[in-house]
Amino acid sequence: MATKTGTGFSSKIDSFLSGKEAAANAMAQIAPLLPHLVLCFCSDKHDPQQFLAGVRSQTGSAQVAGGAAFGVFTNTALSYEGYEGNVAVLSSDTISFKVLAQGGLNKNEYTAGAALADSIKAEQTGEEKGLILLYDSAKSAEPPLLNFATPLCKAISERLDPSLPIVGGGVMANLTLTNCFQFYNEKVVTQHVLAILISGECAFHDTIIHGCSPASSYKKITRAEGPMLYEIENRPAVEVVDELLGDRSINWSEYALYITFGVNRGEKFGTFKEEEYANRVCLAVDEQQKAMVMFEPDLKAGDEVQLMARSINLDYVENGIRNLKEKAAGNTPLFYFYINCGGRMKSYAGTELEDVEAVQRVIGTDVPLMGFYSGVEIAKVGGRLQPLDWTGVLCLLTEK
Repeated sequence: MATKTGTGFSSKIDSFLSGKEAAANAMAQIAPLLPHLVLCFCSDKHDPQQFLAGVRSQTGSAQVAGGAAFGVFTNTALSYEGYEGNVAVLSSDTISFKVLAQGGLNKNEYTAGAALADSIKAEQTGEEKGLILLYDSAKSAEPPLLNFATPLCKAISERLDPSLPIVGGGVMANLTLTNCFQFYNEKVVTQHVLAILISGECAFHDTIIHGCSPASSYKKITRAEGPMLYEIENRPAVEVVDELLGDRSINWSEYALYITFGVNRGEKFGTFKEEEYANRVCLAVDEQQKAMVMFEPDLKAGDEVQLMARSINLDYVENGIRNLKEKAAGNTPLFYFYINCGGRMKSYAGTELEDVEAVQRVIGTDVPLMGFYSGVEIAKVGGRLQPLDWTGVLCLLTEK
């Protein structure tokens, strides 16, 4: 095989030793080759400089991308809210990887996205097969502000070939929006957007796994401004949601990371297709204005949304992976990469179901898997690159 991949995990408290152990475990799977790309994520409990130093002590001068995460996982490991870290290494003589970065995300998301897209275009050779975007989800902790992926996606979509598969995720260490960081080669950076451009004799596939289905008819938004959703059907948004839920025991304070709206990018009254829905999750409630604060600012007056119900089983995981394997049929699978919403962790979701465990079980151990819990996910829905919430984006790199 022209390409070899490996993944590793560590829960050591010492940041340098954690990065070193995770990287060493991954490197053992591609020995004696050296990596061309290293992906790594870790808890914000770690010193990022020391964690990166530990990783680089094993991986040499390879390009690096990654950052802070709610939690991380591989084929056999899953951990969050501790001292976890994971590493993936990819070595190939037929596939090339290029890591690019652009700062100033907190100043203007659109401008940063445009500058990054121009850098990507300058690197293109016509053999591009996929693009992974990573960006800092949090702008600041005081006041709590997010970097929005909507203008970032818009800038990139306007400048790159629409046929190029693109996925991504927002790195976020915790819901207090503190201590965001990313790994960019030998540096630890913040308020950046990173791009991993994949080219060569390969294919890059992705599928959406969110496990939600419509639980209401279409409801028209009649007043919204930025991330603030004020009115649905000319009534206060939270009152409409109260009515749809039909359960007065749910307090408005419990809407955060619980209430999910779906935007259908497919046929309005056609058969439900999970991959054609973009989810929008409530971040907080402004009780005085009876308004909902959403993770993204793209819902606007005139849009039609549906209240989404979250699945009580994990059958959707197997269906999503089957869909992905069908897309990749005929090629040799090399590496799975899963970007999963941090709100889907069972400690946040209030459920005993852990969808990553189902992903691990279905994928098995034959093909390396690594991923992280994100703030926001990015993928194409109905051909449109956009941010997603309460979603898992599973990617598969294959060799022809």
